[in-house]
Amino acid sequence: MGVNEGLKVARPILAQELPSSLTLSLLHRITYTLLLLTCSTAAFAASPAEARAEHIMEVADSMVKARLALLDSTIMEHRLDATVKRRIINYVENWPIASARLLARSARFFPIFEQQLATAGMPLGLKYVTVQESALRPYATSHAGAGGLWQLMPGTARELGLTVNDILDERLDPELGCVAGLEYLKIQYERYGDWALALAAYNCGPGNVNKALRRSRGHDYWSIRKHLPRETSNYLPNIIAASYVMAFHHLHDVTSAPMDLDLQVTEAITVYRKLSLYRVTQITGLRSDVVIELNAQYLAGYLPGMPGGHRLRLPSRVMPAMRTYLSLHPADQAETEANLPWTSPRLNRGELHSERFYDQFRTSPSSQDTTLRQIAANYELPVDQLAVWSNQGEFDSLEQFTELFFYRIGAYLPYDPRERKTPPAPATIANFPAIPVRIPNRHPQEWLPRVSPVSSLKEGKKAGLMDWFKGRFK
Repeated sequence: MGVNEGLKVARPILAQELPSSLTLSLLHRITYTLLLLTCSTAAFAASPAEARAEHIMEVADSMVKARLALLDSTIMEHRLDATVKRRIINYVENWPIASARLLARSARFFPIFEQQLATAGMPLGLKYVTVQESALRPYATSHAGAGGLWQLMPGTARELGLTVNDILDERLDPELGCVAGLEYLKIQYERYGDWALALAAYNCGPGNVNKALRRSRGHDYWSIRKHLPRETSNYLPNIIAASYVMAFHHLHDVTSAPMDLDLQVTEAITVYRKLSLYRVTQITGLRSDVVIELNAQYLAGYLPGMPGGHRLRLPSRVMPAMRTYLSLHPADQAETEANLPWTSPRLNRGELHSERFYDQFRTSPSSQDTTLRQIAANYELPVDQLAVWSNQGEFDSLEQFTELFFYRIGAYLPYDPRERKTPPAPATIANFPAIPVRIPNRHPQEWLPRVSPVSSLKEGKKAGLMDWFKGRFK
């Protein structure tokens, strides 16, 4: 047998030579393979819609980066990474109600913080730390025991001079808590010479920051971030996101939640005596919840009268009445000795429509006004209140016809000069000598009814069956 006889020559197989079922099977496989190649090619080449979406995201990121560049760079580098971006999306998209409440609280607390920051010579942008620390809630308490707007531990607060006990917790005071928090933050800044590292030490302690510096051999927050505890590694990115939302909320249609103006337009005085918050509600006519909310540090409901005095924060419109009361009644006079024309505040529900004591004003920027802070300074207003009331941002480029709104006190509450008009007590009746009490000598036969004796019954024979029959047939 030759060589060619033992081998079969390979040649193409024609479709006509195959059975019909096998031909269809091959055609299906070829079509499926072509579809897979088409889909895999489309996966690498994005559709026009996906390309547009990607472009929009890039443009949005570039806009956010440009806005972050307007924030105070002396505190930290405001980067836009995945953590910051995710947090901003949460504030804007997932937490709109919480963000609206944060804006309302910022109009209440940020003016106090800016005043203390300016006094201490520290960057004003540090006020945004409290958004991450406590969400601007005075009663916020962590699982570790930190409390107040600046989340100070009890031991740290006592070392800084605050009183923390069952009656008075000065961490909850917006002024004293801010002073103590800034003092502790300033100590950390003097240690590291960098605000970002100081904030990291404020959150997790200087020991963890020093350990991260040794492990990473870095010199700034971003280089040691992965060596910090998990909470601290996200601490500054969360502050950056909070700063962005507070400054540019109006660009994402996030508006402030309603808040009583009595909680926003306030002032504080120092009281050097014991004073109950109950008496404050009597003098000012405020609701008890408003007085307690503004003075959360008094856990027992009264100012204990310790040396150095205590801060009492009230709406500015009722301060004239409060100051007059304190001047008319000496500090050594007990509250029970000061007869007021008012009785218990429980007899009424307090002031329910405080907005009627305020007047709203409208203004527009002039050709010389360039920033919202400049306009706020012209009208002697806190810039955060003007921004929230007008739904504007501090870094906006103002136009000439932009409408801005603010409030002024229209009527102050004076001290009520009335005197209590109580009728005099009746004359005291003379006490006569007591007469000994004796049992009256009564004779029962005089007032009891006469009882006639009952005649005795004769005992008879017991009736039997025969007697019964006799009675039936009579």
